[in-house]
Amino acid sequence: MTSHRRAGKPAPRLKNPVTPERLECLRAAAQPGPVLILTHANPDPDALASGAALAALLERLWNIPACLGYSGLVARAENKAMLNLLTPAWTPLEQLGDLAAYPATAMVDTQPGAGNANLFGETTARLPNIVIDHHLPLQKGVEAAAYRDIRAEAGATVSLVYQHWQAARLQPDLRLATAIVYGIQADTRGLTRGAWPLDQLAYFKLLNRVDRDLLAQVEHAALPREEFHAFNFGLQAAKVYGRAVIANLGLLHRPDFLAEMADMLIRLEQMRAALCLGQYAGVLYLSLRTVPGECDAGALIQKTVLLDGKAGGHGSVAGGQIHLQERDFNQLSAEVQQRFLEALDEKAAGEPLLA
Repeated sequence: MTSHRRAGKPAPRLKNPVTPERLECLRAAAQPGPVLILTHANPDPDALASGAALAALLERLWNIPACLGYSGLVARAENKAMLNLLTPAWTPLEQLGDLAAYPATAMVDTQPGAGNANLFGETTARLPNIVIDHHLPLQKGVEAAAYRDIRAEAGATVSLVYQHWQAARLQPDLRLATAIVYGIQADTRGLTRGAWPLDQLAYFKLLNRVDRDLLAQVEHAALPREEFHAFNFGLQAAKVYGRAVIANLGLLHRPDFLAEMADMLIRLEQMRAALCLGQYAGVLYLSLRTVPGECDAGALIQKTVLLDGKAGGHGSVAGGQIHLQERDFNQLSAEVQQRFLEALDEKAAGEPLLA
């Protein structure tokens, strides 16, 4: 893993924008509890760590109970290991009973209306009381939250949550510290992708509190054979269009596999953007990666999805989804790919990656 902190050079000093007044606003938004904490569907390590860190802070600082609920799948081997070993309090939404019974709700690593948050805040007229996220653009309904901390100057949402811990002068226990470090590590690829100074500060501040045995079990989780079949199929399906590469994977065994495939394809030499897409449970999913300095993934994904699609991203990472609604997947995916290429002004004919 690559570090951004050079030997002999102190870590950058930043003013923490989370003031005592901001903490009091968070407390007021959460009272009296319990708080239902939600995140985007198919949560990744940053989402899992962010929710766990917020729940632990509410409990430690104000004795406000919280419940963590997610929708979709936690299927990637590393994510499953993280869920089981580092953040086991997360519970599938269908096991939580009546969601309307919770006096307050919070959303982390997503926002109401973001498209990847098909949860409580979008299935009822009620909006969350608390929103903490690092994605743009801002979504409608966010301004209604009593407490919101939405800043794109972070590579991981959990870095924002940890600033609240620092403002409260508290430190997480070893397991939670390990979850925070891995959340930052996963979202920024070891501080090499979209990392900001506050990510570096949080990472290095907690590095000496990591349970290295648990971290190793998460990082090196065993992979099922279907993963290798999926990668083989993805490479066979990939086509190169000038300096862009597209892989249409068709039916997906899990939607978050697209991100793994896109992470691999963007490393192809001379590429500036990689798009992976496929369908799962009636939804067309997209995962987009760009080379830093070449083009902004968040802006590119907005041009790629159709009017009824939802998308978001930051820096070189973006994703989106479009509900098929009885539309033909092949036709819709062809339209999406064409919009992607037009946005990049790529006119080259597609050539198989593996000729």
